[in-house]
Amino acid sequence: MTIKLYNLFIANWFGIKGRASRKEYICRFLMMWFLGYIGILCSDFDEYLDFSKPNLIAILATFLFFLLACIFILSIIQVFFVTHRRLHDLNTSGWWQLITFFPCGQLLMIGLIFYKGTPTTNKYGDPPTF
Repeated sequence: MTIKLYNLFIANWFGIKGRASRKEYICRFLMMWFLGYIGILCSDFDEYLDFSKPNLIAILATFLFFLLACIFILSIIQVFFVTHRRLHDLNTSGWWQLITFFPCGQLLMIGLIFYKGTPTTNKYGDPPTF
């Protein structure tokens, strides 16, 4: 169980070699949105804390917000890598994600992401196992 969770959320964060399954792509994308939501909730705590006098709670809240912001930025970056590998699963080049910079390109990319991948070995490697 823990190996499956490790493969879905942590393994191969910044790799572009190989293929990524739909499940891995969706889990990592949802993880990015969840971390962003938690960061927004933590940023709202500043109205309850008194930052005029340094105290332990204010320092810990600031540290937690900074840590979550760094993890969120890394999570945004890793979505580009997992999208690259997801496109490899569809037997297309990872350069296709550049289409998202054009109008309506995001809609096309969403459509491509949810197609079932190539069931056999393609030029980018073996099918993902998880």
